[in-house]
Amino acid sequence: MKSTLHILIIFTLQFSLAQDSLTIKTVIPWKKDVKLKWVDFNGSPNTDVLAYAQTSYKIDILPTEVNVDENNNIQNYESLHVVANFYTNHSWVYRESDYLLKHEQLHFDIAGLYALKINKEFKKLIAQKDANFDSYFDIYQNLWAKCREVQSQYDSETQHGQLVVENDEWIKKINAEIETHL
Repeated sequence: MKSTLHILIIFTLQFSLAQDSLTIKTVIPWKKDVKLKWVDFNGSPNTDVLAYAQTSYKIDILPTEVNVDENNNIQNYESLHVVANFYTNHSWVYRESDYLLKHEQLHFDIAGLYALKINKEFKKLIAQKDANFDSYFDIYQNLWAKCREVQSQYDSETQHGQLVVENDEWIKKINAEIETHL
C-alpha cells in the first residue's frame, strides 16, 4: 500500500506539470518587435459582429493594486507604469488572411503606442515626485479615451482594413509615432 501511494503522488505531480506546460497563454504584453499570429486568437467568433476578426486589448496599470493614503497620495507611486495587453481568449478570427492580421496587429500597436504615451507622462509625474492619485488617473483616463478614439478613426478611415492603401498609410504613421516614443 505504501508503494502504491508513492506512485500515485508521483503520477499526480507529473500529470499536473504536464497540464501546466499545455496551458495556453491568455495575455500577450505589447512589444514593438513581437507580432501577433492567428494562433493567438483563441476566442469564439462573434457572429453578431460584422467582422472577420476582433482584437481584444487593454492598457493595464501596474501594479494592479495600489494603496492610497488619506491625502490621496499613492504609496510606492514610483513603481506605477502601464502595459498594453492582448487578450487571446477574447480575440477571435472568423476568416484568416495575411492582410487582416496586419490590420489587427495595428490595433494592438495603437494600444502599445498609447501605453508608451501614458508611461512617458507617468515618468514626468514621478520625476516631479507627484504621488497624487488623481494626477495619474487623469492622464490614464484622457489617453485611454484618445486611444479608443484613434482606434475608431483607424477602422473608419480604412473601412476595417478593406482599404489597403489607407491601411498601409496608417501602419506607416503609427510605426513612426511609436519610434518617437521609444
